[in-house]
Amino acid sequence: MIGALRTWLLSIIAAGLVLSILYALLPKGRLRPIVRTAGGVVLMLVILRPLTELDLEGFAVSYDDYAREIRELTEQYRAADTAELAAIIERETAAYISDKGAALGVNCHAVVETELRSGVPYPCAVTLDVERNETLAACIAADLGIGKEAQVWQAAGER
Repeated sequence: MIGALRTWLLSIIAAGLVLSILYALLPKGRLRPIVRTAGGVVLMLVILRPLTELDLEGFAVSYDDYAREIRELTEQYRAADTAELAAIIERETAAYISDKGAALGVNCHAVVETELRSGVPYPCAVTLDVERNETLAACIAADLGIGKEAQVWQAAGER
Protein backbone atom coordinates (compact mmCIF):
# COMPACT_ATOMS: atom_id res chain seq x y z
CA MET A 1 0.00 0.00 0.00
CA ILE A 2 2.77 2.45 0.95
CA GLY A 3 4.77 1.43 -2.13
CA ALA A 4 1.81 2.13 -4.42
CA LEU A 5 1.25 5.51 -2.76
CA ARG A 6 4.95 6.35 -3.16
CA THR A 7 4.89 5.39 -6.85
CA TRP A 8 1.75 7.45 -7.43
CA LEU A 9 3.21 10.54 -5.75
CA LEU A 10 6.47 10.20 -7.67
CA SER A 11 4.58 9.93 -10.97
CA ILE A 12 2.65 13.13 -10.15
CA ILE A 13 5.89 14.92 -9.27
CA ALA A 14 7.60 13.66 -12.44
CA ALA A 15 4.68 14.68 -14.65
CA GLY A 16 4.57 18.11 -13.02
CA LEU A 17 8.32 18.56 -13.47
CA VAL A 18 8.20 17.55 -17.16
CA LEU A 19 5.25 19.86 -17.79
CA SER A 20 6.99 22.76 -16.02
CA ILE A 21 10.07 22.34 -18.20
CA LEU A 22 7.89 22.07 -21.31
CA TYR A 23 5.96 25.22 -20.38
CA ALA A 24 9.20 27.12 -19.76
CA LEU A 25 10.61 26.13 -23.14
CA LEU A 26 7.45 26.88 -25.11
CA PRO A 27 7.45 30.15 -27.03
CA LYS A 28 4.55 32.55 -26.60
CA GLY A 29 1.89 32.20 -29.21
CA ARG A 30 -1.17 30.26 -30.25
CA LEU A 31 0.39 26.88 -29.42
CA ARG A 32 0.96 27.68 -25.73
CA PRO A 33 -2.74 27.48 -24.55
CA ILE A 34 -3.19 24.22 -26.45
CA VAL A 35 -0.09 22.70 -24.85
CA ARG A 36 -1.18 23.93 -21.40
CA THR A 37 -4.60 22.31 -21.85
CA ALA A 38 -3.04 19.05 -23.04
CA GLY A 39 -0.56 19.19 -20.16
CA GLY A 40 -3.41 19.70 -17.68
CA VAL A 41 -5.22 16.67 -19.11
CA VAL A 42 -2.05 14.57 -18.84
CA LEU A 43 -1.51 15.68 -15.24
CA MET A 44 -5.15 14.91 -14.41
CA LEU A 45 -4.78 11.42 -15.93
CA VAL A 46 -1.63 10.81 -13.87
CA ILE A 47 -3.48 11.91 -10.72
CA LEU A 48 -6.55 9.78 -11.47
CA ARG A 49 -4.64 6.67 -12.64
CA PRO A 50 -4.97 4.83 -9.29
CA LEU A 51 -8.76 5.01 -9.60
CA THR A 52 -8.61 2.82 -12.71
CA GLU A 53 -6.73 0.17 -10.74
CA LEU A 54 -9.20 -0.04 -7.86
CA ASP A 55 -10.76 -3.41 -7.09
CA LEU A 56 -14.28 -2.28 -6.24
CA GLU A 57 -15.59 -5.83 -5.72
CA GLY A 58 -12.84 -6.54 -3.21
CA PHE A 59 -13.57 -3.21 -1.55
CA ALA A 60 -17.28 -4.07 -1.22
CA VAL A 61 -16.43 -7.47 0.28
CA SER A 62 -13.94 -5.86 2.66
CA TYR A 63 -16.50 -3.26 3.68
CA ASP A 64 -19.12 -5.94 4.40
CA ASP A 65 -16.59 -7.92 6.44
CA TYR A 66 -15.58 -4.84 8.42
CA ALA A 67 -19.20 -3.84 9.01
CA ARG A 68 -20.02 -7.35 10.28
CA GLU A 69 -16.94 -7.36 12.51
CA ILE A 70 -17.85 -3.94 13.91
CA ARG A 71 -21.39 -5.15 14.71
CA GLU A 72 -20.03 -8.26 16.45
CA LEU A 73 -17.52 -6.26 18.48
CA THR A 74 -20.19 -3.73 19.42
CA GLU A 75 -22.43 -6.52 20.68
CA GLN A 76 -19.54 -8.07 22.63
CA TYR A 77 -18.69 -4.74 24.24
CA ARG A 78 -22.34 -4.06 25.01
CA ALA A 79 -22.72 -7.49 26.64
CA ALA A 80 -19.52 -7.01 28.67
CA ASP A 81 -20.69 -3.54 29.67
CA THR A 82 -24.07 -4.87 30.77
CA ALA A 83 -22.44 -7.71 32.74
CA GLU A 84 -20.10 -5.26 34.47
CA LEU A 85 -22.97 -2.90 35.26
CA ALA A 86 -25.00 -5.82 36.65
CA ALA A 87 -22.08 -6.85 38.88
CA ILE A 88 -21.73 -3.28 40.17
CA ILE A 89 -25.46 -3.01 40.85
CA GLU A 90 -25.46 -6.38 42.64
CA ARG A 91 -22.47 -5.42 44.77
CA GLU A 92 -23.71 -1.92 45.64
CA THR A 93 -27.26 -3.11 46.34
CA ALA A 94 -25.94 -5.88 48.61
CA ALA A 95 -23.83 -3.31 50.46
CA TYR A 96 -26.86 -1.03 50.79
CA ILE A 97 -28.96 -3.86 52.23
CA SER A 98 -26.19 -4.85 54.66
CA ASP A 99 -25.84 -1.22 55.78
CA LYS A 100 -29.61 -0.84 56.14
CA GLY A 101 -29.70 -4.07 58.16
CA ALA A 102 -26.86 -2.84 60.39
CA ALA A 103 -28.79 0.40 60.97
CA LEU A 104 -31.76 -1.71 62.06
CA GLY A 105 -29.60 -3.91 64.30
CA VAL A 106 -29.52 -6.89 61.92
CA ASN A 107 -26.05 -8.19 61.04
CA CYS A 108 -26.53 -9.76 57.61
CA HIS A 109 -24.85 -10.52 54.31
CA ALA A 110 -26.94 -10.08 51.15
CA VAL A 111 -26.55 -11.66 47.74
CA VAL A 112 -28.47 -9.76 45.07
CA GLU A 113 -29.58 -10.99 41.64
CA THR A 114 -30.38 -8.72 38.71
CA GLU A 115 -32.53 -9.01 35.61
CA LEU A 116 -32.56 -6.96 32.43
CA ARG A 117 -35.42 -4.53 31.88
CA SER A 118 -35.18 -2.64 28.61
CA GLY A 119 -31.51 -3.59 28.43
CA VAL A 120 -30.68 -2.23 31.91
CA PRO A 121 -29.96 -4.51 34.91
CA TYR A 122 -32.29 -4.03 37.89
CA PRO A 123 -32.16 -5.85 41.24
CA CYS A 124 -34.87 -8.52 41.21
CA ALA A 125 -34.09 -10.91 44.08
CA VAL A 126 -32.07 -11.05 47.26
CA THR A 127 -30.86 -13.83 49.52
CA LEU A 128 -29.97 -12.94 53.11
CA ASP A 129 -28.12 -15.10 55.61
CA VAL A 130 -30.35 -14.27 58.59
CA GLU A 131 -33.83 -15.07 59.79
CA ARG A 132 -36.62 -12.96 58.37
CA ASN A 133 -36.82 -9.42 59.72
CA GLU A 134 -40.07 -7.72 58.74
CA THR A 135 -38.68 -4.19 59.07
CA LEU A 136 -35.71 -4.92 56.80
CA ALA A 137 -37.98 -6.84 54.39
CA ALA A 138 -40.28 -3.81 54.16
CA CYS A 139 -37.29 -1.49 53.55
CA ILE A 140 -35.97 -3.74 50.78
CA ALA A 141 -39.40 -3.84 49.14
CA ALA A 142 -39.97 -0.08 49.46
CA ASP A 143 -36.48 1.21 48.67
CA LEU A 144 -35.33 -1.28 46.06
CA GLY A 145 -38.55 -2.64 44.59
CA ILE A 146 -37.64 -6.22 45.49
CA GLY A 147 -40.92 -7.73 46.63
CA LYS A 148 -41.15 -9.96 49.68
CA GLU A 149 -41.74 -12.97 47.41
CA ALA A 150 -38.28 -12.39 45.85
CA GLN A 151 -36.55 -12.19 49.23
CA VAL A 152 -35.00 -15.39 50.52
CA TRP A 153 -34.12 -15.43 54.21
CA GLN A 154 -31.89 -18.24 55.45
CA ALA A 155 -31.10 -18.78 59.10
CA ALA A 156 -27.60 -19.98 59.97
CA GLY A 157 -28.74 -23.63 60.17
CA GLU A 158 -30.54 -23.61 56.78
CA ARG A 159 -27.47 -23.06 54.60
